[in-house]
Amino acid sequence: MTPALPLVVVYDRGAADAGEIARSLAAVAPLVFVTRHGSGHAEPLLPLLRDLGEVVTFRHTPEEVAGRLKEIGPGGITTFSESMLGVTAGLAAGLGLPGHSRDTVRLLTDKFLQRQRLNETGAGGVTGQLLTRPGEWPGAVRHVGLPAVVKPVRGEGSRNTYRVDDATEGLALVTGLLATEPALVLEQFLAGRASAPYGDYVSVESISCRGVVSHIAVTGKFPLLHPFRETGQFWPAALAEEEERRVLGLAGKAIASLGITTGLTHTEIKLTDAGPRVIEVNGRLGGYVNDLSLRSAGLDLVRLAGQVALGEAVVAPPVTHGRVVFQYSNQAPPHPCRLDAVTGRRQLRDTTGITGYRALVRPGTCVEGGAMTRDLDLILGEARDHAGMFAVRDEALRRLSFTFTPAGSPTPVEVAAPRLPSLGASWVQA
Repeated sequence: MTPALPLVVVYDRGAADAGEIARSLAAVAPLVFVTRHGSGHAEPLLPLLRDLGEVVTFRHTPEEVAGRLKEIGPGGITTFSESMLGVTAGLAAGLGLPGHSRDTVRLLTDKFLQRQRLNETGAGGVTGQLLTRPGEWPGAVRHVGLPAVVKPVRGEGSRNTYRVDDATEGLALVTGLLATEPALVLEQFLAGRASAPYGDYVSVESISCRGVVSHIAVTGKFPLLHPFRETGQFWPAALAEEEERRVLGLAGKAIASLGITTGLTHTEIKLTDAGPRVIEVNGRLGGYVNDLSLRSAGLDLVRLAGQVALGEAVVAPPVTHGRVVFQYSNQAPPHPCRLDAVTGRRQLRDTTGITGYRALVRPGTCVEGGAMTRDLDLILGEARDHAGMFAVRDEALRRLSFTFTPAGSPTPVEVAAPRLPSLGASWVQA
């Protein structure tokens, strides 16, 4: 058998960590990790990465390592990191390897350009306007209307994403955000259809191979916390057959409109009374989605991404579900504080239906607050059906509590996990 050509993984914080990448891909091909010098995530992991494969690091531009990669002669290149999509596309073009083109990455990482393309190709239907200075606010409001959503042109994890209902308050918000954000997008607010106790949005997990798109699954969501912070997800989504068909059709149209021909995509879609609408398309594996895939169907999406990058013909049929698997994360308060203690973790792990628990923030850690998803933990579970999923989740949460000390306060506050969304305006606005 001919030895497999090396696979380049452009590495930083993302949807798959170094250990997961090695477990999934070490048997597929020799691994070469490309990292950025000074990365707060990758640099402490360099000893581990060197144990897992060759490491090539650049300081300023990825062109610095192009020569070394040509000497290695890789058979493919991929990334699981949003921040490394551009680096990966540039290297893929220079090495003549399949992957997102530079134009596609611009559309994937610029929310305004992406919305323009989706609207032009009939996959959007959401009005938006670019904002680079506060003086553009009145015109943007006239064009988009209120209520609306303001968010950074580039970013992930719902960072600095807000709903705006009042023009005067919106101007103050935008003025403050533009002090640190180079550009913002104001978009029409998509009102979700009645969906409780589920979230009013889903994501579609897909893989493209040689231009052919295969949809793997539709991921259901738990409701958001204010303003747009995610709390968890599950397979399968609780959608009627006709709505699922429309969701999948829209995801496929959006993927095609952005010129995606290779690799995994994670397409977020809002469920409205007028039908599904694209929130955004992400050109990589969705966060924690591989755990759902492995537990639900034994399908390793990290491995699948590596095989596609290496040019293998991969067909991924839709996953069939024998039970519901879910993830739930408690969110840090939106204001600066220190996590002092977590109690009940052992009791939570003993809850019937809970299959795992990961603490993501250690006691003693200061969290900066802000309008973004900031997971304190990851609760893994399963049930026979969706009703059972909620019963398992709620029983587990009853056993868990957190103690925080707000910044500037000497007094700790103990918070029971199920009450986290409704602690009052000084902590979380539900």
